[in-house]
Amino acid sequence: ERLKNYIQNKIAILNNNHIHTTHQEIAEDLHTSRVVISRLLKKMEQEHKISLHRSFIQVQTGF
Repeated sequence: ERLKNYIQNKIAILNNNHIHTTHQEIAEDLHTSRVVISRLLKKMEQEHKISLHRSFIQVQTGF
């Protein structure tokens, strides 16, 4: 839930559905580990909510 809110806030601030950040930066912002963030992002990708790319996260419509 915190990760979803984080992503929604980022796309609102940037007014863009591409978030240029690393898993480590997200983990630091949310005070958790990179491993946890990677696992949650992978789950969101499998649910077709986001697409993970090398240097950015693309948020799908209807996130």
